[in-house]
Amino acid sequence: GAPVTVSLSEGEGQLNLVVSDTGPGGADPKGNGLTGLRHRVDALDGRMGITSEPGEGTVIRVDLPCE
Repeated sequence: GAPVTVSLSEGEGQLNLVVSDTGPGGADPKGNGLTGLRHRVDALDGRMGITSEPGEGTVIRVDLPCE
């Protein structure tokens, strides 16, 4: 499998999580796994973004409120 990097930071009242890999990219944001993750993030009033261009790996960013 492709190496994965996970980073976690806190700032401006939110917790920021970024998970990225150097795999083949092309992840489907509407696929079951990512949709399930998005529902969990939404339930916590967070935001989630996915970048996954074919051949360029995948980056998932999650921002959650954190006071």
